[in-house]
Amino acid sequence: MTNVLLVEDSSVFAMGLKMALDGHADINIAAHTTTSGAAVAYLNAHQDVDVAIVDITLEQQTDGLTLLGILREAFPHVATLVLSHYKTPSYIIQSITYGARGYLAKDSEPSEIADAILKAAAGDCVYFGETLPERDLTRIFGGEDRVRARRPQSLSPKELEVLQLVTSGYSNSQIASAMGVATTTIDSYKERIKVKFGLDTLVECVAHAARLELVSVR
Repeated sequence: MTNVLLVEDSSVFAMGLKMALDGHADINIAAHTTTSGAAVAYLNAHQDVDVAIVDITLEQQTDGLTLLGILREAFPHVATLVLSHYKTPSYIIQSITYGARGYLAKDSEPSEIADAILKAAAGDCVYFGETLPERDLTRIFGGEDRVRARRPQSLSPKELEVLQLVTSGYSNSQIASAMGVATTTIDSYKERIKVKFGLDTLVECVAHAARLELVSVR
């Protein structure tokens, strides 16, 4: 039996996934937490978790990408699998960097998610249905050093979303409306992006991110 911890702040999605996997003979959703802190606390208290399914856009406390790194260091016996609405290569690359063994879209079929859980628990890497040994995955991206080099200076999912919207030509007010936040919050995201990239202007940040394929230029 593969025991799974689900780290997901959407209760509706979590409930649907638990119902979809409830009848699977080899998978047990042992617990559901909505924050990274609760996930770490649960893993500290339960040593029998095999796979942690993580939403990378957790809204409270630590975001999902950072949580992946924490789990890799603190609980190396737990395989991590990302389920996300985002299908951009940059998120897959970031997830690999942070130690995830799998990355699937949230609209994947339940059978695909179940298959990914079992394969991740067995030590395989599963990305959008493609099963690859870890050594082959790092070889495809040019080795571990190249994977680490493509890490986007620890941009959070929200910062990366802002950068993509800027790249797509959205104004501050449009970005704020799309993300449901104040324009001052968008200004703060932009300033943090410049600091993390070590660049003076957002135009330079967009060009740098495009070179690293962190954003899609249309």
